[in-house]
Amino acid sequence: MMLAAVGFAGVAWRALRAGMRLLGSGAELLWANELARARARRGDLTGMDQADAEARDARRSRSHAALAVAFWLLLLTAPAATPWTRVLYAMLSLVWLMPRKWVQG
Repeated sequence: MMLAAVGFAGVAWRALRAGMRLLGSGAELLWANELARARARRGDLTGMDQADAEARDARRSRSHAALAVAFWLLLLTAPAATPWTRVLYAMLSLVWLMPRKWVQG
């Protein structure tokens, strides 16, 4: 029972961190799009190209963050739909031992 709680907490923590990354990448995308529009209004072609590249990178980052959120939420909710809920959550306690770079992409 205790190990299952630790597994649930580990996955919930990773889901929360992924959600925060999603919010941050959304703000970054908003900023990059606004910067591209401002440079387009001024007629700064070189700056506009750079801002467009930054916006593309921000979109890609947001997509990766959204996939990470979906993955962690799936891991958080899927065991509850099976008859082996405690066992699966206990196995997920290994999430605490995973290196951060593996789960952040």
